[in-house]
Amino acid sequence: MKTIWRNIFVMCVALLSLASCSSDDDYKFDASKLEGKWRKALRSGLMDGETVIYTFYPENWYSGRIEQQVSLWPDEGWTTTDLNYRVGETGHMNIFTGRTYNGESKIYLEVDIHKLTGSEMVWYKTDSSEEIASFTKEK
Repeated sequence: MKTIWRNIFVMCVALLSLASCSSDDDYKFDASKLEGKWRKALRSGLMDGETVIYTFYPENWYSGRIEQQVSLWPDEGWTTTDLNYRVGETGHMNIFTGRTYNGESKIYLEVDIHKLTGSEMVWYKTDSSEEIASFTKEK
């Protein structure tokens, strides 16, 4: 009988040690995946002649700088805006203007990143299932 209880105890300890092997980093959003140029995809059915490109320059896993380039159709030149971003562990991202007001940057845009692969990124309105924009990564 002692052997049975000892075996049960050993199995419980083994299960608990396996359960504690999970790392908190598994759930952390990695902003380094944002690095590079992302072109905003045109939505079907919309007559939007604007071309928008976001170039992300991560500084660490949760923040960095963005260079936003906008060109109105038909090719009227490019307007460049410097922005900053912070992204949380869940993919919630705040984009800030480079200008400061009362010592703080102003929020330019707030989105949730729902999909981020090596070639595609999709932004949703915060706490919503409404898609704001999708992007394809330029090589």
